[in-house]
Amino acid sequence: MLATHMDAEQRYDVLRREALQIAVETLRTQDIDNIQLSAITVEALNLSRRWSLSNARKVDWDWQEGYRIFRFRYPKRFELAIWEHNRLIGLSMGRPTYHNQHMRLDVVEAAPADLGQREGIFETVLLAYGIYARLINARQIRIMHSLNEQVRTYYESFGYKYVQNGDYLYAEVD
Repeated sequence: MLATHMDAEQRYDVLRREALQIAVETLRTQDIDNIQLSAITVEALNLSRRWSLSNARKVDWDWQEGYRIFRFRYPKRFELAIWEHNRLIGLSMGRPTYHNQHMRLDVVEAAPADLGQREGIFETVLLAYGIYARLINARQIRIMHSLNEQVRTYYESFGYKYVQNGDYLYAEVD
């Protein structure tokens, strides 16, 4: 790994941890104290393997391999594991665009519905991504390549606008 890559990894790791800390504090002010946030850990990746056994899973995303590649390629990335009472309920990863003007949300997945309740996953993801976007001075959050029209409509209910040409949705960072 190049020294510049390692430097970027270390600098952005500080920002990732700060964003997670602020997001947790924000959830606490909303009386949501059963949710914990972390970076994607080995434990989270191991627990995500159970998701592939579910018939309710919509996409067979390989978090172990996908995360390994994403982590190596993008030192400025934002990653998020969402836990409820020590149960993994969501994973997400994204990255800033080249000049940090936009924050991409590339992959988000909630635990399959047959593995338990998972309320508020997307709202928590948006909260954490919004904080990270502000820390890196990004102007927009872009949700890349929504799964289908139903999912796109769901994202639009949060105020995101669809750009067909680029196949993403966007909203300005507050």
